[in-house]
Amino acid sequence: MADVLGLSRAAGFRLEGSADAKTGQIINQKGESLAKETIVKYTASQAYVVLTDLESSIAGKTIKVAPKEEDLHLKLGSIENAEVEKENRRLMPIAAQFHSVPEARLAECHLSDLLAEHTLGRFNLELKKNVTIDSFVLNDSWRDDAGFIVTDRNTYQQVTFGSAKLLKTLQPASGVTIVPYKPEDFDGLADFDNSACGFSRDAYLEVLAAKSAILVAKSGAIDGYIAAKGTQIYCLYAETMELAHALLKAYIEQNKLKEVILFTKTGVWECEPESSRPVHRRHTRAVPSQIKWPKIYALNMGVHIV
Repeated sequence: MADVLGLSRAAGFRLEGSADAKTGQIINQKGESLAKETIVKYTASQAYVVLTDLESSIAGKTIKVAPKEEDLHLKLGSIENAEVEKENRRLMPIAAQFHSVPEARLAECHLSDLLAEHTLGRFNLELKKNVTIDSFVLNDSWRDDAGFIVTDRNTYQQVTFGSAKLLKTLQPASGVTIVPYKPEDFDGLADFDNSACGFSRDAYLEVLAAKSAILVAKSGAIDGYIAAKGTQIYCLYAETMELAHALLKAYIEQNKLKEVILFTKTGVWECEPESSRPVHRRHTRAVPSQIKWPKIYALNMGVHIV
């Protein structure tokens, strides 16, 4: 269970209650929550889902559920016998595999379908609805029972860098103005974030600003920013590698950090990490194409798609 929840725990904060996020849960007969999952809608047809809570009583077990009165609640029906052989859906016709779901599935698979329907719509064309998930665990059930069938073009990892070693490899821009974020910078921050992500996410940025320390690189307009709390780097976006290095160097030195932890695309950093862990990213229909990866040096996995 720890591995299944590991990524959301490593993320540092949650978007539950945010304007762009919805949370679904599975409850037992007493009304107690057994599993929670949050989905973040970032375009009309795209969303990012995170499993945030899972009780050991149903973790890794195939269960049946029933809808409850509340839109985003499912009620536990039964836990299936582990000795019963699971239905092999790969033997079914292709159309049946893609347009139907097994009655008994893992809790997280039930929730991802529920949330996708309520967030992206029941009648939205299936080929346009795209949901993304990240996990430390490469689970066949995500593919076979929840439809996360598309592998991302990039590979990702969570890395821990020793600061002394990392700083020696950085090539920071000279003469750049790096200052703490102020509320009056919000429009500029949102504009730059939009240029990196390819979509607007003001509600997310409001939460990010409340839950982290942000430094911005300015040359009139904002050309990059880093958001972090303690050793955890939530996101680092910049127009150039040198600006990204300058932002990270400034954050490390201002906070006198001995190490930093971040999620990143493989191959972005020259420094050898003290430790690393692969992250598996899967999509239901396609790899999102609007993200400007040359501007992304650390991403907020477990909270948002970038």
